[in-house]
Amino acid sequence: MTMPVDHFSGYHRPDGRVGVRNILLVLSVTGLTGPTARRIANSISNAVYAGTPSASGLTDADQIVQDRTLTGLGLNPNVGAVLVVGANPPQVEKIAAAIASSGKPVEKLSLDDCGHDAITLSERGLRAATELAREISFCTRQAAPLSALFLGLECGRSDPSSGLVSNPLLGRVADYLIEAGGTAVFGETIEWLGLEDALSARASEASTGAAIRAAVLAREQLASHDGIDLRGRNPDPTNIAAGLSTIEEKAIGN
Repeated sequence: MTMPVDHFSGYHRPDGRVGVRNILLVLSVTGLTGPTARRIANSISNAVYAGTPSASGLTDADQIVQDRTLTGLGLNPNVGAVLVVGANPPQVEKIAAAIASSGKPVEKLSLDDCGHDAITLSERGLRAATELAREISFCTRQAAPLSALFLGLECGRSDPSSGLVSNPLLGRVADYLIEAGGTAVFGETIEWLGLEDALSARASEASTGAAIRAAVLAREQLASHDGIDLRGRNPDPTNIAAGLSTIEEKAIGN
């Protein structure tokens, strides 16, 4: 595949990563503060809300996954700055510190800081978010090598044309990016459900191929534990109405 492109224009972050966007993330690390955090984000241009519906009563394993996910959202190179909001001060401190270690601007605010008053939290949060937005507005795009680009691929609503047109094109773009030293990832493990053998056959090492197959199996077992049959419910009625008939066709379409 010939593409005369060896660089892109992005925002260089203090940790060395490069993003293609420069957004302010308002991150709620507890469910109780979600509505307030969302209102703050909706009031600021170029701000995005993200959060969790819950943050208490989790098992150790679930807490680790949630903390890693929340931290990862803040570390995303498309995020220029983060306002961390929560009802649990230790949780706010932990997530804010993990994100701040990357060098990007981070502010934190808990309900305890505001006398457990949602209006005060909203007012103080809006001021903090406004200042962060002003700070990152001075960031400018600069040239970066393709090796610094991280491309996430997410499924659309699959139909027969997905496997014939759009996804082969995305596959070629991903191959080109990887050949240039960049990274491309699937947004969901079950994107390749039904085609794990074909995908693992492309792995550069046997251990990687085994990991690809194991990832699908682990996801199936996790769903089965909750009474969900991933293969039995795929393709779904919408996919069938669009012309798909098997999970393999859907995986190709993804």
